[in-house]
Amino acid sequence: MLKGPRTVKASAHVFVILLCWVAWMIPGHGETLPEWLAKAGGPQPPESRIRDASGFFSKDSAASKRIAEQVRDLEAENGYKIYLMVEPVLIGTTAPTLASELRQSWLPEGDGLVVVFETDSRSVGIGRNLEAPEDLKGPGPLIPTHETAELITRAMKRIDPKLAPEAFIEALMLKLVEETRGYFKRRDSAPPAGRSLRISLLGIGALTLLALTALGLGWLIRHSTKTQVRSFRFPVVDRPERLGAPCGSSVTSSRFAAPTTRER
Repeated sequence: MLKGPRTVKASAHVFVILLCWVAWMIPGHGETLPEWLAKAGGPQPPESRIRDASGFFSKDSAASKRIAEQVRDLEAENGYKIYLMVEPVLIGTTAPTLASELRQSWLPEGDGLVVVFETDSRSVGIGRNLEAPEDLKGPGPLIPTHETAELITRAMKRIDPKLAPEAFIEALMLKLVEETRGYFKRRDSAPPAGRSLRISLLGIGALTLLALTALGLGWLIRHSTKTQVRSFRFPVVDRPERLGAPCGSSVTSSRFAAPTTRER
């Protein structure tokens, strides 16, 4: 049976795909990143803050616009950037690994996040700064590492994992923006009046406790000195010794009359 032109063309495509897959799997050959990332110089950060080469948002372009608007507003307000990269399938790498590598390339200063979403597996990777600043006294990243981890955790917990892929990634991006904006508001706002009052009361209580501790220690010291055995010594008196008394003595003498005899 002869194969038509379409069948031959389809077979050629399958053969090329198999060759590419083998090249990825052989150690030392191929790249560990997708083809667009393996090019010389690497890709530039997308101006729209969203890289969607596969047309993931083609069915819902409004979602893409909403995400881009929110991340740009956040960047304008606080200088913090959030990028989104959507890929249907990742070969030779994972979403977390790719997100970390893109973060190092697009955000070398660490002031931002890179979210990678693999639509086929619904895998999400979030690249964030994990390095401590070289100069501890200098200005660090806009958001500390532990605060970044907490806001990512809170954002993930607030999303329904059963949402459709388009709704899921939009909800994740908007929650990340919301949590990040909330951190900057808490950092820049003054502490509430109730908090200041609690801190003042805590300071007064600490001082009172220290005073009571000092009084208790003073009482213990005084009580311990009273229980000790006290000894007394007679003072040295410069007087001559008399009658064997080293400090002198006084002598009292009495005379008695002789007994009288009666004559019989």
